[in-house]
Amino acid sequence: MARSRSAARSNATTRLTDKQIGLEAMRRLAWDAAVPPNILQVKVSHGRITLLGVLQHDQQRVAALEDVSRLFGVTGVSDHSTVKAK
Repeated sequence: MARSRSAARSNATTRLTDKQIGLEAMRRLAWDAAVPPNILQVKVSHGRITLLGVLQHDQQRVAALEDVSRLFGVTGVSDHSTVKAK
């Protein structure tokens, strides 16, 4: 009998640390062409990601949120970024 995905995710041995989640979030943001490089800061606490920074377009914010919200181990995302056009 195959294990369900939810059972595998709740297993303590497969849980990612906040540092691992943060590194993966930064990697995903760096690879996304819609998000300017080195603009956003990522903080992680108990699996919850907080994004900080100033973006130029709302599309950049949407792309960043999509990038980090789908990561394994993320329990939530707080968006503290702002959008200010140049």
